[in-house]
Amino acid sequence: MNLPGRRSIGTAALAVVSLLSGWFALRPERSGAAVETAPRPVWTPDRLPALLAEAQGTADLERAVDELLAASGARSCLAVYEGERPVLLRNPEQTLVPASTQKILVASAALAVLGPDFRFETRVVTDAPPRDGAVGTLWLVGAGDPTLATPEYVQWLADRPRFALHQATALVALVDGLKAAGVTTVSGGIVGDDSRYDRLRIVPSWKANYVVDNEAGPLGALAVNGGFTVFDPPPEKRADDPAAHAAAELTRLATAAGIAVNGPARSGTAPTGQGVTTLATIRSAPLSEVVAGMLRESDNAAAELLVKELGVVRRHDGSTAAGTGAVIDALAEAGLPTAGLRLGDGSGLEVTNRASCALLVAALRMTDSRPGTSGGGPRLSPLLAVAGQSGTLSLRLAGTPLEGRLRAKTGSLNGVSGLAGYLDGRRTLTFAFVANGTFSDSAGRPTQDRLVALLAGYPGPQPRL
Repeated sequence: MNLPGRRSIGTAALAVVSLLSGWFALRPERSGAAVETAPRPVWTPDRLPALLAEAQGTADLERAVDELLAASGARSCLAVYEGERPVLLRNPEQTLVPASTQKILVASAALAVLGPDFRFETRVVTDAPPRDGAVGTLWLVGAGDPTLATPEYVQWLADRPRFALHQATALVALVDGLKAAGVTTVSGGIVGDDSRYDRLRIVPSWKANYVVDNEAGPLGALAVNGGFTVFDPPPEKRADDPAAHAAAELTRLATAAGIAVNGPARSGTAPTGQGVTTLATIRSAPLSEVVAGMLRESDNAAAELLVKELGVVRRHDGSTAAGTGAVIDALAEAGLPTAGLRLGDGSGLEVTNRASCALLVAALRMTDSRPGTSGGGPRLSPLLAVAGQSGTLSLRLAGTPLEGRLRAKTGSLNGVSGLAGYLDGRRTLTFAFVANGTFSDSAGRPTQDRLVALLAGYPGPQPRL
């Protein structure tokens, strides 16, 4: 058995030998004849202290991380990179339950397939144009926008640090559109249409307590306020029929604005073909902002709806199964290491999901190659929660040296602890960490925080190069 101390000494010793060999190989030849001055070699004696210090810093990091992971008693994977260079790899190919770190994969697939500028469009249509301000039935047609919200819900979100940056699509803007179209009376009521996706309101394989605890609202292509009729707990109340609830909310807002709406709100399928008139349309924020909300806030419903949209676009099937297959396809097409990847949902709540740290860190290291973008930096970096400032990290590491220096996606379930993202420490690192064990949700967080602190100190104090 190799003891940690011996392995660290051996690593440092090998690094020293490598560095010295490189210096002797690259040093300029001495000659009595006048020669042109050669460029200064990388490996020079005055730089050796810094290089040796870095080798020792790497060994120290390996030892400290190994001790931390051993103390946790959990099965874990870890992948840490500085640019293209692997700094620390521990079982990176091992597939584990990723919890919400899985949303990184959904985000990468959605941005690749739909594009960062994609917008969801929610429409109000009728089968005949208004006559003297009157229309018959209006259909509110959903397109999967997970951010549709009433003014009350927008305010509720704004009052909570986790959701302070949330980008909502204002349902009330459809009322403005109806008024602009001259609508004053709706004689046949408003019907909500969520036929774009299947009508399974949960992922059937989820644990029962996920629904009881409202880990995600009822799923559907037309849902307002996350699908909750009461959203200020306790207790939250789920809409039995999200499309009918959305129609009822639009009815309420239209009535308040002076439009007479007769008949009850309900759900159904809108007519298609000739004669159908679109009276009002609202568009979501760009997909990059929708994805940012999903990642920062760990929005389970948003992840599930994005998966269903990918199912429609890639497989013409708005189901979770089609969507998760589309995610795997998109990641494989991007050249990411998908071996062993299993997705039973989009949010990461499903405990049969499996993903590796190698895959998570590869998704994080994908660069933004869109025309007009500068630097080619990591595409997901600006979309993640920031320690001590936003999203699920708004209260984490606040007031510590790591505040504002960590951008990451959290992941936690009972027995699952994960953290993956970017760290601006002594070096700029990209990392992914997942652990599976018998610990509670909250008990996994100290290990995450300690790991980040160790990475932030890498490679330790050293002379300037």
